[in-house]
Amino acid sequence: MIISCLGFNFSAGAIQEQKLKSPRTDSPKDIILKGTVKEDVSEAKQLTGIGVIGIRFIHQSGFPSYIEQIYSNSPASRSGLRPKDLIFAIDGIRTDRLNSDSVYQLLAGDPGTKVKIFITRGQSMFNIELVREDLANLSPEVQNRYLSGPIAVPFSTKDYLPYH
Repeated sequence: MIISCLGFNFSAGAIQEQKLKSPRTDSPKDIILKGTVKEDVSEAKQLTGIGVIGIRFIHQSGFPSYIEQIYSNSPASRSGLRPKDLIFAIDGIRTDRLNSDSVYQLLAGDPGTKVKIFITRGQSMFNIELVREDLANLSPEVQNRYLSGPIAVPFSTKDYLPYH
């Protein structure tokens, strides 16, 4: 009853078919697409947005970070970094004054961005610039290791002194 009093017309709310066609007058009125579109997504990798260089390190405050492992097919492995190298500074920030979370935050970043690392190897010291790679490009084992969080390895500085 209320609807008829207001004069509501259900057919007036319908969209005319002509209004749904292309609004441009220079294009064809009806576009028909034919064919089958296939996309092989089996090889596509979901990007994580986490840029890494591909190392596992040990860190204790007061000492430079120690590279324990270099992951294969990573920016670190392609650059020539080696296990037992010491990371003295990252982008000009000394690692001996940081905690392990801060070191990780400096090493990780957006994929495709650069990070400059100052390495000491034996008696030699050198800078190396790496481009962070998306974590999705590394092996599933490495991805699990990164995503499971840092591993706390208790050790004593006495283990590295010659006489104790």
